[in-house]
Amino acid sequence: MKYLKVNRPVLFLINLFIIFLFTACVQDKGFLPAKTSLQKNSEPFSITIMTTSFTKNPAGSDSPVVKAIEDFTGTRLNFQWVSNSSYEVQMNLILASGNLPDVMLITSKSFSVVNAARNGAFAEIGSRLNNYKNLRQMNRIVMNNILIDNKLYGLPRMRILGRYGAIYRKDWLQNTGLKEPETIDDFYNMLKAFTYDDPDNNNLNDTYGLILTSSPVSLDIIQTWFGVPKVWGENSEGELIPAHLTDEYMESLRFLRKLYEEKLVNQDFPFYDPMLFNDPFVNGQAGCIVDVLDRANTLSSRMERIGLESAEIGLFGAVAGENGMRSLSTSGYNGFYVISGDSRKSDYEIDRILQFMDKLNEREAQDLLYHGIEDRHYIVQDGIVIRQTAEGVSETEKNDLSMLLTFIPKDLTTPVETDELRKQITKVQAENEKILVSNPAESFTSEIYYEKGNFLDSLVNNARIQFITGEIDEAEFNSIIDTWLENGGEEYIREINKFYREKDKH
Repeated sequence: MKYLKVNRPVLFLINLFIIFLFTACVQDKGFLPAKTSLQKNSEPFSITIMTTSFTKNPAGSDSPVVKAIEDFTGTRLNFQWVSNSSYEVQMNLILASGNLPDVMLITSKSFSVVNAARNGAFAEIGSRLNNYKNLRQMNRIVMNNILIDNKLYGLPRMRILGRYGAIYRKDWLQNTGLKEPETIDDFYNMLKAFTYDDPDNNNLNDTYGLILTSSPVSLDIIQTWFGVPKVWGENSEGELIPAHLTDEYMESLRFLRKLYEEKLVNQDFPFYDPMLFNDPFVNGQAGCIVDVLDRANTLSSRMERIGLESAEIGLFGAVAGENGMRSLSTSGYNGFYVISGDSRKSDYEIDRILQFMDKLNEREAQDLLYHGIEDRHYIVQDGIVIRQTAEGVSETEKNDLSMLLTFIPKDLTTPVETDELRKQITKVQAENEKILVSNPAESFTSEIYYEKGNFLDSLVNNARIQFITGEIDEAEFNSIIDTWLENGGEEYIREINKFYREKDKH
């Protein structure tokens, strides 16, 4: 057999061409290591993100903060902002349509979410996390809480477990001669004084005690103080029962009804938009909010901007009931981001999105999302952030971008200037960690719940509101609970306890 002679330069070019073809083919199939797509000469990778906004003017594509994030991550971002007040509805509509964005915030493990996951709407990412230095350090407890059928589909927005408590006008409390509440009775007396004892000293009957909204969180927190478990609790026989079947639940409802009857809360709360939560507090109409303690920072900043520096803010984590001090635990996350499982999406595309989410957990990206751009939205002195927006710069440039923060494995943001309020928030959150009440059934995937959960939840939630507002009495409330039991509730309880017994065996 004769061999064709090829001189060395030609052979070199042939080999180089073969290598080029192989590399292009491999890269197209997504087989190259993820880091190659972040090379300086690579084209920006386009990602569409649907998430929630809490402001009327979230950051747009022309925001310099968005552009800085894009440059840092090698991406081009298209945000689909949805108001928090309508996010759940819009999320379910998108899931039903099957036309998902590349990345989407999921607010809860509802039936529609579980069903979408089972139908392949989301990419399963558990087996991929080891490729990313930040994502692979995800808290295992929180990861367990968001599993669906023992599979991981999302990246949680990590949060402090002891975030909840009460924020109140400390100057109003001093004006009424009361001390910070330590018991439920003290809490009631504070709200009554804020409503009827002219706490702002203007000689007008123009204030009330507690701001409530259509969000159920405030009610859940207050009910926990009475000894109500978080969703499920253990009875004396070691079995799990739903919170609304406990004696403490009805006791707490009687208290909340009393607040409503005496007009210590806003009478329109069942329909009050959570986006307006801060307004009555800032405007001097009401004196207390029960929610995440971090809200105190926002309230303080807004009040300073309108010249209310003299308005003092106080806060506490819980007040004592018959069962002592108890604080409602978060699930360790506030929603989670999923990647579309569109069958047309390649492994390379999924991994490229995970690279983006991994990069967002670098200190530089976290600072951009949380603080904005240094010397434009803030300055740093002695390693501490001083919030100081430059003249002519709009705050909208960074509005709601913090929604992208997942804090995996932890919060690396440059600390904000240390004032007394922030110190107090941190202190109370740490105290809450010692008295947390969590949901022992958090990680269970209930078939009954995903089949009938929306109906069952709406029965209880509507009955709770109707009882508080006086539309139904105790007998009618119990009748609704009987309906709950007869239409899937008893079956649901049996299923949860089956999971609970099996968990104890492991």
